[in-house]
Amino acid sequence: MSERQFSVSLPLDTDGFLRRECPTCEREFKWLSSEEADAEAEEFREGGYYCPYCAIQAPVDAWWTPAQLELVNGVVSKEIVEPELRKFERSLRNVSRNSGGLISASMKMDLPPEADPLVETDDMRRVDFACHSSEPLKVQDDWVRPVHCLICGTTASVD
Repeated sequence: MSERQFSVSLPLDTDGFLRRECPTCEREFKWLSSEEADAEAEEFREGGYYCPYCAIQAPVDAWWTPAQLELVNGVVSKEIVEPELRKFERSLRNVSRNSGGLISASMKMDLPPEADPLVETDDMRRVDFACHSSEPLKVQDDWVRPVHCLICGTTASVD
C-alpha cells in the first residue's frame, strides 16, 4: 500500500492559540505553538504533555477536540476512502460488463457529508509559566484553581 499525505488546517484565535482537549478530564484549553517553543519542549515530551487542569500526562497526539477529529476524519474520508470506494465501484461495473451477463454486481455508497470548517473564538484567559516561558496557555475563564505547565507539570496560579 502506498503512503499518502494530506494536510488539514486548524484555526487559531487572534493571539495564535490552538484549542485542545485533555483526553482524561475532557476540559478544553488552548496552547501556543511556535518553533522556539517546540525546540524548548522537545526534551520534555517523552511522556507527552501535562493537562493544565488535572495534571495527568498524555501522549503528544492525544489532545484533539472532538470537532478537530471530525474534521480530520472528514478529510481522510474525502481524500482516501472515497476515491478507493469509487475505484472499487468501477471494477464491479467492469466485472458485470465483461461477464456476459453471468455476474451482476452493484454497489451503493453512503458517503458522509463534508465537515463544516472550524472557527476559533477569542475566549479563555492566558496563563504564563516561569518554568517554560515560551509555552503559555489559555484556560477557561471561570477556572480559578492552579494551572499546570504543559511541559513539566509545574503549577502557576491564575490571577
